[in-house]
Amino acid sequence: MIFLMKKITLKKSDWLTKRLKRPVSLVLFAFFMLLLVAPAQAQIYAPEGLNMPGTWNGWTNPPANNLAFASSTQVADGRVLLIDVGTLRWQTTFSVAATGGDITGGTYTWLFTSGPESNAFANKWADVTVSMNSLQEYTYQGAADNSLTVADGYWYTMNWEDAGYGNTRAIFMETSAEPVAITSVSVPATVLPNEDVVIGVTTDAAPSPEELVYLRYTTTAWNTSEVLVVAMTGVNGVATIPGQPDNTTVDYYVFTSTVAGITSDFDLYTIKYNNNGNSNYQYVVGGGAPPVIGWANLQWPDMGIIVTGSEYLVYGQVFIPGVTDQAGQGADVQAWIGYHNEDTDPAGWTNWIVADFSGDVGNNDEYVADLGTLLTDEGTYYYATKFQYLTQQEVYGGFSASEAVSGTASPTSAECLP
Repeated sequence: MIFLMKKITLKKSDWLTKRLKRPVSLVLFAFFMLLLVAPAQAQIYAPEGLNMPGTWNGWTNPPANNLAFASSTQVADGRVLLIDVGTLRWQTTFSVAATGGDITGGTYTWLFTSGPESNAFANKWADVTVSMNSLQEYTYQGAADNSLTVADGYWYTMNWEDAGYGNTRAIFMETSAEPVAITSVSVPATVLPNEDVVIGVTTDAAPSPEELVYLRYTTTAWNTSEVLVVAMTGVNGVATIPGQPDNTTVDYYVFTSTVAGITSDFDLYTIKYNNNGNSNYQYVVGGGAPPVIGWANLQWPDMGIIVTGSEYLVYGQVFIPGVTDQAGQGADVQAWIGYHNEDTDPAGWTNWIVADFSGDVGNNDEYVADLGTLLTDEGTYYYATKFQYLTQQEVYGGFSASEAVSGTASPTSAECLP
């Protein structure tokens, strides 16, 4: 969907500039002092990424001569990938074979490294002899090279926890076939109170004997969770979520691993996963699969003039069947008004303010927020709405004069006068 937002032009008066001059200077000074005392960053510098030079590629670093061990953010087509869902981690999968694999069987020494191409060994993690399928701690700037023994005919998936420039953990998981992809996960249409729910899972190939398929679910918005083994027969499998009380919301996703009896560090033990595009799968006991947002819009104003620091109310509407078409505010609905100085996809914006429920408009719920008092700098701004129901994926709305289509009208502008 293309999101077309309305824009406003804001001109800051001279007296406001003078009044802001001292406070802004103080804020900038305070921010500078904060930088001086801030702790080390909690993750490595992503553009340099994570590399794995070693005897398997003649210690070339970055490992452009063996992409299985090269960072995707530093080397074109590198296969050490950053995964930013859940625990921040880097992952690669490589094959071992006498011919045709990424490497051949044997024992190799190597390092985890991160640094600019001019100093690729600037940061290293070492001192480990790998114990397969075990989460082990690596020493930052350790002295001894790591050692790994691999066998022909196997695949290896490595997860490295991105904990910044300090000691961290990593795991190598061994399978006798390429790890499978989870192609589908079922969602029940209707669930009765205290009724067990059978979830179907499909993979693109039959998992190897070493690769276990799990379903992880929660009834507490991930404050706690449970893990079930998916019983696989070929490419099809099932897991049974125990019955829950009426109105319970159950969220779940499916992942694979080689480790049995996992009770923590689920992401680090994960080879592949399917979490419904980062929204997770969900059903509500007594109501089956929950409804979704069917329509969202930035309602009005379509143009206007803002006086600096004055009120500029922006309205948006949302329709969710069975939720907003009831009297009063629909339960579990959140709304925001966002703004940006460029006409871009609002999914990348960072400036969002909570919108308050304004009232029912037909089958829609209307929300409102005051955007005017937030904008104090001269410039042109674009704005849009954002809505979320339960923990589902957020939905954005641009301006449209008709409810039949959302987010398809051309942007309009308003000038803010001193």
